Amino acid sequence: MRNSLLIIVPIFFSLFSSCEKNQFNAETPSYLHISGIDLQVNSTQGSDSQKITDAWVTMDGTFLGAFELPCTVPILADGAHEFSIYAGIKANGISATRIRYPFYDKCKLFQGTDSLSSSFANQTITLYKDSTININGTTVYKENTGFIFIENFEDAGVILEASTDSDTILSKINTDSLVFEGYGSGVIALDTVHDFFEIMNTEFISFGSIYNQTLLELDYKCDHSFKIGVVVKSAETGSINRYESLHIDSTSVWNKIYVHMTNQVNLGSSEDEFGIFIGMQKRQDVENATFYFDNIKWLHEE
Repeated sequence: MRNSLLIIVPIFFSLFSSCEKNQFNAETPSYLHISGIDLQVNSTQGSDSQKITDAWVTMDGTFLGAFELPCTVPILADGAHEFSIYAGIKANGISATRIRYPFYDKCKLFQGTDSLSSSFANQTITLYKDSTININGTTVYKENTGFIFIENFEDAGVILEASTDSDTILSKINTDSLVFEGYGSGVIALDTVHDFFEIMNTEFISFGSIYNQTLLELDYKCDHSFKIGVVVKSAETGSINRYESLHIDSTSVWNKIYVHMTNQVNLGSSEDEFGIFIGMQKRQDVENATFYFDNIKWLHEE
């Protein structure tokens, strides 16, 4: 079913265009197989951890569809054509909210180890009827991506600290079997005495435009659900309000999530200051709960 969107349009067009010649002729498609899309980062952009699930494919300026990776795309064309492919993700980890990730640039495409272009631009691929062209892609963060903060738990200090309401603190661990990658990850432990945690960034920030895209990237593993959202500090009164973005379920394995925060930031004003919070009140039927975090990136479109 994953390729049905693409198949319907070409076949519908083919049936009508071929009626004048021979209504029984069926055009033979070419195939483009996309094995996956990787993320390439520089030294200032943190980890290359990603959860790219989809390829958004355009040929000669016409959008062909979004396809779950890996995918084989049938195309009723052959010869040389110009392609642009973008990385897609599940916003808030929900399959029904698949989007083209606004902070990833157009993919550089490869056939094996051979690059089809020296830049992240439209690239020409030659298609052959009844044959499959195998490619993979690499994307980078767009130049207008603002990294508000990156917390990868590799440095001496941490950007996120316990709020005054929190029963416990965010600690760093370096046990190989518990760390997601690198030398460290963050951990929070709750028990019957310490049953609530909340961490926030230590410095609030201002946005040039509160209406631009704002998302939080996060690697996590936990045996209890938790909440994540936006903190708004009023410029007029100094009061602090919390607006929940997402309630995240437990997972026994490390998972990557992209949390959309634009709507919550929009609840403030351009004069206000902003932060993020992660927190949870432990359920009474649970004695202990442990939360692991890594590669927390707060991004804003500049």
